[in-house]
Amino acid sequence: MVINYDVPYKSDFGFKNPDYANFMHRVGRTGRFGTDGLAITLTSKTDETMDNLLDQIQKHYEIDIAQLNSMNELIKVYGIMRPNK
Repeated sequence: MVINYDVPYKSDFGFKNPDYANFMHRVGRTGRFGTDGLAITLTSKTDETMDNLLDQIQKHYEIDIAQLNSMNELIKVYGIMRPNK
């Protein structure tokens, strides 16, 4: 499991742009040697910039990043991934 405390970005002349390679490097640490993993990126509901960065990352990699709004939702997802744990 990887927990990102922020969305990786590059600052270009005061503008925040996604750091795609850094994001992939971080979440790529979750699954090795054919295993699956879970990556969590924490954001604030009041920080629209980070949500925008995540939207751009989703489009760039053509992936879906699920939004979880509670620990119960996280536990449910983890339970699906690891039913015997």
